[in-house]
Amino acid sequence: MENIIEYYYNIKIDSIKEKDNIYILKVKNNTLILKEIYNTNNIITIYNLSNYLNINTIIPNKENNLFTNINNKLYSLLLIKKESLLTLPNISNLSNTNINIVPELERNNWEILWEQRIDFTEEYISQNINKYPLIRESSDYYIGLSENAITYLVNTKKEIPKDPYLDKKTISHITLSNSLYDPFNIIFDHKSRDISEYIKYSFFINNTNIYRELDEYFKHNPYSKYGIGVLYSRVLYPNYYFNIIDKIITNKVKEEYLNTIINKIEEYEEYLYNIYLYLSKYYDIQLPLWIKKNKDINPH
Repeated sequence: MENIIEYYYNIKIDSIKEKDNIYILKVKNNTLILKEIYNTNNIITIYNLSNYLNINTIIPNKENNLFTNINNKLYSLLLIKKESLLTLPNISNLSNTNINIVPELERNNWEILWEQRIDFTEEYISQNINKYPLIRESSDYYIGLSENAITYLVNTKKEIPKDPYLDKKTISHITLSNSLYDPFNIIFDHKSRDISEYIKYSFFINNTNIYRELDEYFKHNPYSKYGIGVLYSRVLYPNYYFNIIDKIITNKVKEEYLNTIINKIEEYEEYLYNIYLYLSKYYDIQLPLWIKKNKDINPH
């Protein structure tokens, strides 16, 4: 791969490492990443956006193309300009960037995507009923949690109007597990998207500072009642479960890895309740009935 990259990009690589089909290159004093991409539909828009935001930038190849076909896979080469520290201030700074919405990178209608994810999971389980017993046994719970998240989101949209100023689309990310400064990870969505994902991420890394961090965040980032409603709906949605299923199906992890979240179901339900209590101090927010029922049965 080293010779191929040098050929297509007219560079001399000092060192190269590969991890999960991503190649990390050292070229003089720069770090570059060659990563596979899966479509090129908006690549010019993404390139222009990365330059405007001064984040990691796509480097054209010697034919001045923004992607390169290598062994029938498409790759782009990125110059790393910023270290990707996953912090609330970094998320907030990007979200508050003054920039016009790029329509082709907008995201909408989470509930439709979540319903599609449920349908895919149910169909996959029915076709592979004996292959993944742990997925089969755990799926009802997480599909039920997903349906609760959908109901919460739909009711929020139906009952609470948006605030024209506070609920504008902002710079967000497809996933926080990828770099905040990867241009292929940038989208435009409600600002609650990244914050809710950070809240979920904080549980699984045992971030005990999450409430102090949220205090500081909300001090500088006011939310409407609608915004808090959609934020909490996304906290309820267990995409972390479906992400692990994807990794199991593609042989990136073994099925037993699901136990890392299944064994924390009760703790996570407690966390959902505590996040509700935190948000309800500042905003009029509904507590999902199933959480209230569980708390009435098992009071602390």
